[in-house]
Amino acid sequence: MKKLKYLILSLAVCLASCEDITELQKDPGAITNPSADLIFSGILLNSYDSPWSLDQRHNQYMTQNEAYYEGQPYGWTTGSYDVTYTSLRNVNQMEQVAEKTGELGAQYKTMAKFFKAYFYARATEMFGDVPLTEAMQGVSDQNFRPEYDSQKEIYVQVLQWLEEANAEMPALIANRATLPGDFIYNGDLSRWQKLINSFRLRTLMSLSKRAGDTPDLNIKQQFAAILADPAKYPLILTNADNFQIVYNTFNTYPLWPSNGVVVKNDKRNTLGATYANIAKNTRDPRLTVVALPAEALANNADTFAKYAGGKTGDLQSTLLDQAGKGLLSMINFDFWEASAAGVPAIQLGAPEVNFLIAEGINRGWATGNAANYYKTGIEESMKFYNIAAADVATFIANNPYPAAQGAALNKILEQKYMAFFENSGKQAYFQYRRTGVPTFDIGQSNANNNQIPVRWAYPTSEYTTNEANVKASIQAQYSGADTQNVEMWLTK
Repeated sequence: MKKLKYLILSLAVCLASCEDITELQKDPGAITNPSADLIFSGILLNSYDSPWSLDQRHNQYMTQNEAYYEGQPYGWTTGSYDVTYTSLRNVNQMEQVAEKTGELGAQYKTMAKFFKAYFYARATEMFGDVPLTEAMQGVSDQNFRPEYDSQKEIYVQVLQWLEEANAEMPALIANRATLPGDFIYNGDLSRWQKLINSFRLRTLMSLSKRAGDTPDLNIKQQFAAILADPAKYPLILTNADNFQIVYNTFNTYPLWPSNGVVVKNDKRNTLGATYANIAKNTRDPRLTVVALPAEALANNADTFAKYAGGKTGDLQSTLLDQAGKGLLSMINFDFWEASAAGVPAIQLGAPEVNFLIAEGINRGWATGNAANYYKTGIEESMKFYNIAAADVATFIANNPYPAAQGAALNKILEQKYMAFFENSGKQAYFQYRRTGVPTFDIGQSNANNNQIPVRWAYPTSEYTTNEANVKASIQAQYSGADTQNVEMWLTK
């Protein structure tokens, strides 16, 4: 009997100990049931592109001249789904959490619509067709091999989400809904509404090659409807509403050194010729803010003759030799690194929106004064650099809006490219891909058979986890050729 009691006691102790061990193994710092605001903050952290990246070198704003670092060879082949679909899973989770809280979570459900549109648009403009309809069915439906939606179907859904999100905003604003977790607009839903509609304009313009042959998308009609009703569709028209990341002493500017000691001489990173030549030809005062005169050219009497950029197509050894001889302009660290906060990183700003409107009017998609939007786009961009009003007026007078439609379109696109300097991620490249403006350099350093790629091949992981569906999509789009040089539906 005593043995039985000891056995029962030992078993009880063992069970209690096992339970304790299980509890102890749990990470006390782990958040297992995050609230919508925490998820939202995480989504925001994945929603922006940093300046001074390889993307920006491929935009031909800067050159990296040291062989130790990757240059600007356009040698990419495949891309990655990681950030996009991780973000979309978070958006899906935020939507589900918000659904459980009823009206208290309504604003997060609306934001989920915007961010689904935002991330799916980012994915499709890189690759072409991507999974959408079945993309989030992994856990819920045990579907880990989603079929691919066509690019046209994706854009139909993206534009529908944006329309719905905008329609839901007025009631949320009237009810003074808050948005905890928002470090972009500090919970101001009226500014988010402007972003939703501005992103819709960007999306519609990205479809310009399909505006005449895809009537069911109503590209022109949607564009015109937005411009015709500014009360219903407010837009980002001034820098005060820019969608941008503001750095600080904790989240420091990407150029800020870890030891806080700014070295104002870096010949490895010099201005790109594509940007510099446009600035010099138009006598653009932004040039004197973003960069320094080349040392060997500093004695030129003409201010703009003191600046020079390296050609993206040149070999890094050639560029480094030119930089060493003082023939190329470096970054103006006094502007970009005045403090650890640097300058805000615009993701979608007022200059772009004004130029988008000017382009749409120029193309005949809507009525209005394209010249005025062209002028405002320039003004808002120059305000970002604190250019004096008199210098802005002189620049606009010397670079008027052309009378001829083709010349005017080229000027709009050129100035939009200049306003994209070190911001807005891949948008300068996407504009070049869509319009050919400005002309990009191609030279000896090109690692893609003297071509600039027009897309990214699908992630290699898709061939091991979702082979049948990715191959079916590649066959439907590209006749089986998944390369960086085949045109997608968006840009054909």
